[in-house]
Amino acid sequence: MKFATKTIISCLLVMVVCATAYLNAALYFKPEIKTVEQDTINYDLLLQLRYLKGAIASGEAEAMQKLYPEGYIFMHALTALAWHDFSRQCSPSSALYKEAHTEISKSCSAITSDLAKSTFDPYLQLPYGAFYTGWSNFLLGKKLGLESMNKRNIAEVNLFKQQCESIAHALDSSASPYLESYYKAAWPADMLMCIASLRLHDQLYTPRYTATVEMWLKKVKKNLDVNGLIPHASDAVTGKPNEDARGSSQSLMLIFLYEIDPDFARQQFERYKKYFLESCLGLPGIREYCNGTAGSGDIDSGPVIFGMGAAATLVGMRTMATYNDQSNANALQCGIEAFGIATKNDYEKKYIFGTLPIADAFIAWSHAGLPRKMNAANDVSWRNRFHMYSALFATITMLLVIIVWNYKKSFKKSNERSNLS
Repeated sequence: MKFATKTIISCLLVMVVCATAYLNAALYFKPEIKTVEQDTINYDLLLQLRYLKGAIASGEAEAMQKLYPEGYIFMHALTALAWHDFSRQCSPSSALYKEAHTEISKSCSAITSDLAKSTFDPYLQLPYGAFYTGWSNFLLGKKLGLESMNKRNIAEVNLFKQQCESIAHALDSSASPYLESYYKAAWPADMLMCIASLRLHDQLYTPRYTATVEMWLKKVKKNLDVNGLIPHASDAVTGKPNEDARGSSQSLMLIFLYEIDPDFARQQFERYKKYFLESCLGLPGIREYCNGTAGSGDIDSGPVIFGMGAAATLVGMRTMATYNDQSNANALQCGIEAFGIATKNDYEKKYIFGTLPIADAFIAWSHAGLPRKMNAANDVSWRNRFHMYSALFATITMLLVIIVWNYKKSFKKSNERSNLS
């Protein structure tokens, strides 16, 4: 084997070992907690939000719409909801709080624009469908919740109340708990957003949708999948499952279901952990398809690698924190930090080099739902298992380097023995 070939192969193998070392070191990630003016904040989250602020200003929401059917809405809604959660770390008089409110207001305006609505059908039973109405109305309700009663924009208040009434009216006249997002197509995750906005209404204003929500819950419980979970897709007329539960939609729905019915949500969460929480090389992740089944990635799941769903795992980080499973939340956070190749400077923080900003929006929103400091007593056996696998892998890789450099000598000795015999 020529010297140049040996050098190239050895360099590649050493790079693999270095990458492995990087992944192991990144598993010890802790967000930087910093005091800015009078606010003690998750500074890593602020840097993520600053990156997303610039990305949206440069047209990335429109670019994501070309890749993903709801990319424009998701970019604005997730980023704004992350700003909302971040604002709770700030005092109302601070510059950071005002920045958060401004960015939320911009996204609310963007989502109610003709451009945002153009993807959706205004003539469905629920005008513009469950996805658009749910996300836009929930975000608007969250914005109103940040503002004192006398400072709320009356047009926004009226829009929020009108959309809540539209949701309730459409539900009351439907046999299915899941209204269409598109013509004859319904996804339960979209409907969760609509119901969450009704719950939010009853927190902000005089309660009026308790009966509607309770009736919706009864319909949902009658139309669970084979594992007793809310399905991924349903018949828009009957509500019967069209596709069993999947990790991507489960991770998302459980976050909002907790705000709707905590007891039912916790029952669903335990089933979710049973059927979707798994580990790969010691690291926890969320499967896209139920244990014992397999499938490929699609527009909902993102890449599926060794059964683990990208979207399911990114959002699952916040799901675990919602149900106070800090150990798994921390493990997922550290895994995302490592395999997401996080990079940051004094101005911004992004993942996978900023090549897919919608992924950054999901990660920022998930991070925003985590406590600023994880419980130090969390189980970290997952990290030790990954270290063990990594050490074994690195050892084998370095042995290959030794074999490469001793290949010619070994080959000569083998020939000499053959000639002697």
